Amino acid sequence: MRTWRSGPPALAAAAVLLAAACTPGEPPERPEGSPTPLPTDFEGEVPPGVGGEPLRHLHGPGADAPDILGDELGVRIDSLGEAFLISSNSEEWHLLMDPETGEALWQGRRRIERFSVAGDGSEVLVLTGDRGRTSVVDDTGRTVWRGTQGREEFVGGTVVRRPLRWSPGDPYGEYTVLDTEGRELWDYTFEPPPEGGDGGGEGADAEDPDAEGSGDPDSGGEDPGEDDPDRLGVPVAARDGVLLLDDGAGLLQARGLGAGDEGGGDGAGDLLWYVDGQHPDLAGAAPGQRPRPQVVGGFDLPADAEGDGGTESPEPTATGDPATGEPTGEDTDASASPAPGSGPSGSADPSASDGGSARPTVLVRWSLPEDPSVLSLHDLRTGEILWSLPEPGANPAADPYAPAPLGGALYDDSTRTLLLPQASGATPLIAVDLAAGEIRWEFEDDAERAITPAFALGGYVYGDSSAADDPTTAQVVLEAETKDVAAEGLDAYVEAATAGGYSIVVSGRQRFVFPPAGPPGAPTGTGG
Repeated sequence: MRTWRSGPPALAAAAVLLAAACTPGEPPERPEGSPTPLPTDFEGEVPPGVGGEPLRHLHGPGADAPDILGDELGVRIDSLGEAFLISSNSEEWHLLMDPETGEALWQGRRRIERFSVAGDGSEVLVLTGDRGRTSVVDDTGRTVWRGTQGREEFVGGTVVRRPLRWSPGDPYGEYTVLDTEGRELWDYTFEPPPEGGDGGGEGADAEDPDAEGSGDPDSGGEDPGEDDPDRLGVPVAARDGVLLLDDGAGLLQARGLGAGDEGGGDGAGDLLWYVDGQHPDLAGAAPGQRPRPQVVGGFDLPADAEGDGGTESPEPTATGDPATGEPTGEDTDASASPAPGSGPSGSADPSASDGGSARPTVLVRWSLPEDPSVLSLHDLRTGEILWSLPEPGANPAADPYAPAPLGGALYDDSTRTLLLPQASGATPLIAVDLAAGEIRWEFEDDAERAITPAFALGGYVYGDSSAADDPTTAQVVLEAETKDVAAEGLDAYVEAATAGGYSIVVSGRQRFVFPPAGPPGAPTGTGG
């Protein structure tokens, strides 16, 4: 879940002045020492990644902006995919604004529960209202789902109806998976482990009699006695017709959603693959306590991305052990067709242009309470392990069944760089090259540790530094690939950026909307 950022210092300090400046009528003669009028023209250096001339300003004379921007306590601005998300500081009031036209796409007064993703990876808002009823809004302002009961959870474009009195400590019972129109896709029973079991034993799958024994018993884990392909679990992520389930005992499995071409033609509930954290092809795999999986997010990468096993072919790994658990053993080259993009905008991956193709993948973090966690990138359709990588610190999941994407992760699609906070260890943050499966850089000294990354914009990471002497110049801009400082101490503050590269820049107590730098459509933001 992303956290709200406070507004830029210059605007937070001048909220009342902004409201007064927006009052129509002939202004009286300005007394000596009174505030200067709000600028309507941008002056100064354009920050890195910001393009062209401003499209418009949002305050004062000539501004054509939503009423929410006149809030007496100011507003905070974030992004949701291709739109700007504007939220009041004085009440529960939110608005989505089209960055190019300034049109209000949606507004409401329900509490934002979390940011999530749709089935194509595009960002959505999950909102809660009276009696805990949930609704989901996408970045066009369209309501994609309205919940009618508290048992239903929105998971990656699907709806999961959990058992009565569900809790993380007792997740067993009857589950129903539906689409957002309420049509039932699959129902099943998640059985508790046998008496004295560790949760990794036999499961029940009354709806899928063909699943038992249909995969290579060694393909999903080290011990076929522990990794039963019939084991079910709690849905934690969905993408492109694939549903991921966590059994609570270290096993992650993928099931089809019966989504036609997007789902590869699989029936709802069909077992696609499974894996656990003791798979011999995972970095640091060792006997002992089994690590718990947590889905970081879904990403589309070039089909020929380098890394351990990162090839176009879904053939078995070099060890001769299929890393997939594909039940049929037939050709599984379903990822050859371009899929919706991994950035919040859901646009096609750039690698798919000029005849190329993109490979849908899922990134999983395997964690134990005290040992360093391990990252593994898998082909979404086959489960093939493309690479695995130990992290510097231990990162146990605070909420083991929380739906993906992982809160705090930040992705720059143009450089394939994912920023991951570390809960412990020598560094608070690492930057991972998703294509190569390598750590690009990490925060080291006190000055770097004081930086809180906020968003990515065209190959740059924007963050605020708590070590700055002057809060109005606290923004730091880093190159996503190298961590080199691209700019600091700017006289303009980039407040937010959309997936397509539109940005809001604060200068002289005024907000300016800028277009993307270069051709639009290079999405950045959280993985989904």
